[in-house]
Amino acid sequence: MKIIRDLILFIMFIGLLQSFMQRDMRSGATPDLPIKTLSREDSAKLLANKPAIIYFWGSWCGICAAIQGTISEVLHDYAGVTVALRSGNNANVLSYMQKHKLNWQVINDNDGALAESFGVSAVPAVFILGADGEISFITLGYVTEIGLRVRLWWLTSGYWVG
Repeated sequence: MKIIRDLILFIMFIGLLQSFMQRDMRSGATPDLPIKTLSREDSAKLLANKPAIIYFWGSWCGICAAIQGTISEVLHDYAGVTVALRSGNNANVLSYMQKHKLNWQVINDNDGALAESFGVSAVPAVFILGADGEISFITLGYVTEIGLRVRLWWLTSGYWVG
């Protein structure tokens, strides 16, 4: 019984911590994204009319490196755009992506202005959008593939009434 109580307290603590860390992050309408990704794709078309993710990461971020496989797997099945935060110029970002075999649509946010418009002060940060383009879920820090997939599934299942 003590184990169950401790587990419930731990889950509540993590939930409160996540809420505190996300208090300044954007919710509701998605801020405007730059028109083109580094590969010249239209970012709005990539996200339009379907559940999608916007993933903020940094080439200097160890946790971001640890979840690259998770993000790649999810982006294989769902729409999304990634945002390289303060990771150097376009050539630096593209070189990093090539070195790590990342096939993501990426926007370079070298000055942090886009991150600021989303309220992102730390990475990794994932914004999960509904088909209406509204931010439905936010994760900050380490995230699992199943955690992302469950949130995306929830948006397509008809249970979510954002």
